[in-house]
Amino acid sequence: MLPVLLALTLIFGVLFLTRLGGIHRAELMRRWPTVLLAGAALVCLLRGLISPAITFASLAALSWVLWPQIERWRAPAPVSPAQDAPEDLAARRLLGVGPTAGPDEIRRAYRSKMTQAHPDRGGTHNEAARLTAARDRLLKKKR
Repeated sequence: MLPVLLALTLIFGVLFLTRLGGIHRAELMRRWPTVLLAGAALVCLLRGLISPAITFASLAALSWVLWPQIERWRAPAPVSPAQDAPEDLAARRLLGVGPTAGPDEIRRAYRSKMTQAHPDRGGTHNEAARLTAARDRLLKKKR
């Protein structure tokens, strides 16, 4: 019975991962400890070990929340403004954000500026396109 359940679990896992879009698959691969702990919880559950299964599942939930923060700590230091390309400096100036602005701050500044520059609000298409290009350039740098 156990080999059949393991085979079904493996088939389900392969189908699940292949049906996921690239972004979701990348997110799961980035949070590999969570997937590993959830798999351990599933194996314990299949073997009838309820207490370890609950422990592993709790650790999986905790790692889902904490792992991105740990990854941020290990991330390389941000690029100094002196190393920014002139296009990046122009994009920052257009959006009004500093060199250490994170993705949330960039998006917030973009929305704020876009409320005035959008063609439906009295702005021009050119202004809106420049703001969008600046946002996309800076967000691509943050990845």
